[in-house]
Amino acid sequence: MLCAEQHFQWGDVRPDRAKPTPPYPFRSLPFTSTMKQSFHTQSPAPAGGAAVPGRQRRRTKREGLLHGSPGIDALLLRLHAANDIPAFWAALQELLRQTTPHDALIVYLNFLDFETSWQATEILATPNAQRPTKWFQNRRQVDMTPQFVLSQPKKLKIYRLSDVVPDRSELRRSAFFKEFLEPFGWHHLAVALYWRGDRVGSQIAIRRTAKQGDFTAQEIAFLEAVYPHIETVLNRLLAYEEERARRRWLEAFNHHLPFALLFLNWEMKSLYVNQAGLEQCALWNFGPAKARAYQPRAVFAPPAEVSKACAALKAEWLEHQSMGQPHPGGATKVNHPTQAGLTATIRLHIEEHVRTAYPGFIVYLENQTSVPAMDRLPAHSLLGQLTVAEREIARQVTEGLDNEEIARRLRKSVKTVKGQLTSIFKKLGVNGRNQLMARLR
Repeated sequence: MLCAEQHFQWGDVRPDRAKPTPPYPFRSLPFTSTMKQSFHTQSPAPAGGAAVPGRQRRRTKREGLLHGSPGIDALLLRLHAANDIPAFWAALQELLRQTTPHDALIVYLNFLDFETSWQATEILATPNAQRPTKWFQNRRQVDMTPQFVLSQPKKLKIYRLSDVVPDRSELRRSAFFKEFLEPFGWHHLAVALYWRGDRVGSQIAIRRTAKQGDFTAQEIAFLEAVYPHIETVLNRLLAYEEERARRRWLEAFNHHLPFALLFLNWEMKSLYVNQAGLEQCALWNFGPAKARAYQPRAVFAPPAEVSKACAALKAEWLEHQSMGQPHPGGATKVNHPTQAGLTATIRLHIEEHVRTAYPGFIVYLENQTSVPAMDRLPAHSLLGQLTVAEREIARQVTEGLDNEEIARRLRKSVKTVKGQLTSIFKKLGVNGRNQLMARLR
């Protein structure tokens, strides 16, 4: 999804993912030597030229593994190898460049509401098809293709503009053609729809000039043949993007929690640590005086005692596995060797719903010393005394932002920011921004 800081709106084309390609004429692989092999059966010639007695058996000759043509197979393998949206976009452009002559290509990923608008979480387009959000909004008012799709009794996968409006003279009279196709030299469209349940999720639109002509039945057959490959890759990548977004949401949530949290993988390497965890690890590793002089993230390392306890839990779990016994579970608690009150609770986490995943370790770090003076509290403890809104403003102050910048970023009035800052100063016993920044280092 596009972020506000990037100055993009819903529906805007991402220029960083739609880079111009070197100028070259679009060309297609001859159907007689490529696509034809996958849509027609061929009979092998009899050995020595002799006729085969009885009924001759026809066998399909397939030179490729995925499609039937080694050349197209290589393009499809590149498509399947894509591990992110930019790689998918590059592979898709190359596949269609070599197989399906066209003038422009545009991909809509994750429509927000296909029934009402062209807005999508991301729109990828060749340079000659990049348009601002307003253009898409205006086009939607006169575009007859969405209604055509929604009126079909079954989920439509591929269609042409000539299927929607068979009468060319009627099409040429339409506002859609006169305002949004003809001015850019586009006369023909082919569209592939990718569904999420009962709604259209994504779409690939291929546009052609009058000279390139309409899409033939053979070309539509080819698009149908590669449709499941594109669908498989899209589903995989979009699921990955959504999972990554959920993880970032969780990280953003955990970042503001006032207690220290640390996730370690099977090798005892850090997977995630929130801000309070960074501060507690610095306190554990360096002591109060030195910890305040460091940036917690710059010196972060899991405490040695925590790593040792994780290694013991790991050995215990492996021993139970070797004997075919379930691990008893539970948590291990360790104390700092010299600083009284610093403790870590470690739990071995086994993901039962993802059987191929390695176990990991969840660590909670605590400072159980008796209530210290306000100026000796670690930053995460100080933040724990604030409301969520006050905590966010305090973090903005530590970044050096003034009241106007904070108000603009958090979409609040300057008066509201000033009022919440006064409350923060009072709760934390500080006299101003400089003291607040020093306390929250």
